[in-house]
Amino acid sequence: MRATLTRRAAVPADSPPYRYHALFGLAFILAGIALWAVGFAFPSGVRAQPAPKALTRLLQQHRLDPQDVGYHLFRLTDGQVVDTYDADTPRIPASTTKLITALAALEILGEDYRFQTRLLVSGKVHESTLYGDLYLVGGGDPTLSTNDLQGFVDALKTAGITQVSGRFAFDESFLTTTQEINPKQPIAAAYNPGVSALSLNYNRVQLRWKGKPEAKNFRTWLRSPADGIFLPVAGVSTGLIPIGVQSDAPFLLDGGSRDHWLLSRQLPAGGFKELPIRRAPGKVAASLFRTYCLQQGITLPLPQAASAPTNARLLYTHDSKPLPEILSGMLFHSNNLSAELTGLVTSRALRDLPLSIADSAALLTDWYQRRLPQTDWTGFVSMNHSGLSSMSRHSPRQLTAILYNGATLTSEQTGHGGPNAPPPLLDLLPHPEWENEWAELGEKVRAKSGTMSYIDGLIGILTTRKGHQLGFALLLTDFARRVAFDTARHAERVQTPPEAEAWTERAKAFEQALLLHWRRTY
Repeated sequence: MRATLTRRAAVPADSPPYRYHALFGLAFILAGIALWAVGFAFPSGVRAQPAPKALTRLLQQHRLDPQDVGYHLFRLTDGQVVDTYDADTPRIPASTTKLITALAALEILGEDYRFQTRLLVSGKVHESTLYGDLYLVGGGDPTLSTNDLQGFVDALKTAGITQVSGRFAFDESFLTTTQEINPKQPIAAAYNPGVSALSLNYNRVQLRWKGKPEAKNFRTWLRSPADGIFLPVAGVSTGLIPIGVQSDAPFLLDGGSRDHWLLSRQLPAGGFKELPIRRAPGKVAASLFRTYCLQQGITLPLPQAASAPTNARLLYTHDSKPLPEILSGMLFHSNNLSAELTGLVTSRALRDLPLSIADSAALLTDWYQRRLPQTDWTGFVSMNHSGLSSMSRHSPRQLTAILYNGATLTSEQTGHGGPNAPPPLLDLLPHPEWENEWAELGEKVRAKSGTMSYIDGLIGILTTRKGHQLGFALLLTDFARRVAFDTARHAERVQTPPEAEAWTERAKAFEQALLLHWRRTY
């Protein structure tokens, strides 16, 4: 059941270095306060101030350019601005996008929402045979795993079904199916799988090989892993890159309709690689279900795509864990497939039809613009729900408007903190896994990070030494180097250049140092 959510009324108050022109006078200030009581917003069009001494020192210490950094820091209780620098420049958000996806899902779907995967039948059962069709219907569950299949098998056994005379169909029509999240990412990147309403084990497979390619003892195995259960994968296959094909990539995907991975002849003698399921994730999930059934004495035909008829009978429904638990795991592990499926299901709740990833992200952007009309959304672009794109643009000020809105959600029925109220934002955000001298700081920070080559960021909440809770959005983007990286990058390559890794190390060290400065200062 969808909960009815609202936002606690609050009157954010700006503080220097923002200055209103005297021409607007007291009338403007009073009008602004009235508007802000309705929806959180920060003033727009403010130019970046000269970098303060503390920021200049930290930038020099970590060899970063002032134009690469933007941040916005505010008091969580009332939205009052505490510190800011170049907060209006749209930057590449990377995986910080997952937080705005999670907050939209929580508000639109409700904290009680559970993703559903269903098993339906048509026809009659006679002497353990279903004389009709069996349908496995996906509902966009991002966490469906092999372990969950047992409930479906038990339902078949309870119904007395050990074989099917008709079709075994998989129905992924609830969402639009795509072959990857971002086509510009490396081909063999497991974090960029195909997306389907029927996704299993995060649409990844484990490839293991033994022996040297072309040797007589060379063998490969493809398995789908989930909590110690390894199913052999049908619908995915391997071969060797043909002689004469020039490529320095260890793994290529051929141009067929199924995932056929071509392995380099230069691979070492034995190894392991996690690969994405790209071409037909729904069909692979159904094939894995068929294999699991066969292992338990239930024989199903080969799967084929078909929509379940409206008169099909429901045999079993698998409910995912509650939405907040799934969102918390998504933010902790920064799983791209989970973010995309969550965003697609959320937009489906708004429009009631399957959308492409880009259209779905645009719809949620439109929803945020209507939800927070006093925020300046100039330059705000989301290409997807996970942040796996260098074409997305969010400003720190826009992100903190979303953060503040999410932090002040409450339930109209029970009041904030009631038994059915959404969990506090703090419960969704993970602690950064910092080590050594930064470990103690990490315990005082709950944030979603985002990292790509020449891109880094954090959005979350900091508890200061004085006990204040401050919301912040901190984004770093070296646009020139990122453009050069995108221009030169070959889709087959996975390894990050050493110079990009060094930039990321400096950026993360800078973020930690700046957060420590905020913690001590405010």
